[in-house]
Amino acid sequence: MSRDKGHRWHILIGLAAAALILGAPSTGAAQGKVRIALSVPNYGPYAPVYVADELGYYKRHGVTAEITAYRGGGAAQEAVVAGAAEILNYFPPGVAIAVKKGIREKIVAAGQVRGTGWHIMVLRDAPIRSLRDLGGKKVGITVKGTTTDFYALWAGAKGGVAIQTIPVGGAGLVPALKSRQIDAAVLFSPLTYRLLLTGEGRSLADLEKQMEPTLPDVWVATQKLIDEQTQLVAGTLKAIYTATVYMQRNREYSLKYLKGFTKEADDRVVQMEYEIGMMGRSTDGMIRREWMEASLALAKLGGITDLPRIEELFTDRFIPVKAE
Repeated sequence: MSRDKGHRWHILIGLAAAALILGAPSTGAAQGKVRIALSVPNYGPYAPVYVADELGYYKRHGVTAEITAYRGGGAAQEAVVAGAAEILNYFPPGVAIAVKKGIREKIVAAGQVRGTGWHIMVLRDAPIRSLRDLGGKKVGITVKGTTTDFYALWAGAKGGVAIQTIPVGGAGLVPALKSRQIDAAVLFSPLTYRLLLTGEGRSLADLEKQMEPTLPDVWVATQKLIDEQTQLVAGTLKAIYTATVYMQRNREYSLKYLKGFTKEADDRVVQMEYEIGMMGRSTDGMIRREWMEASLALAKLGGITDLPRIEELFTDRFIPVKAE
């Protein structure tokens, strides 16, 4: 090989190597966008979804996250149906109903295993003392077919009585209870914490302690995302669970963040949100078959039958999530 030819050969090799280096994505480069649908805004347990963005965890795992909070789980599910979201936080019975209608999605991880922060509540001076006393009473829920609806039906079944479920919307639960338009309500944080701290409300049932694990919130991904961009599902989950662990380990940061995120004025409520809600979040997303069975059994209380098999609703390929 002549000197000139050898020189040109080295130049070509150098240019090819440079092209490979410049063309290859760095470990921190975004691999793709994921649109995340949440069922309610400013809900304390959802804080890690936003913290993962603030601390750069999505970017670290090759994800550009676009987070939207809707007004209810049904609305968030509709966003998935409309093609406006690929990952959703929902409830197994809701997923079962969607899949039954032909929506192609699967549960990929648990956000919360038990009903942490969830209570069946009455006013302090109400004559109702047990779930049995709910017979024939009006129990407030957000809307039909939601977690609150199924938990109300569970309360009636647990008490061995028939109840009336009254949809009043999330913002209407406490006002309806205080004005005695309803006799009891299925409440979640921070509503439960506020009523317990002020003494205005009394718990008939602490669902974290009195109900078996029913997976009140799970992460759901479209089948298309699971099949075609598996790494985005895994990266999104890893970012969220890493943020969850970070918040659990960093109390002061979390209290400050939760106060701003939830817009809660009472520091005692924020503290309960952290100590009960945040510390009760799953850190690995694990789901057991019996938890799925217990959750889907709630749908049957509402007269929903012929549900899809668990294998059609859930995949374990992404769990346990290994938070960093």
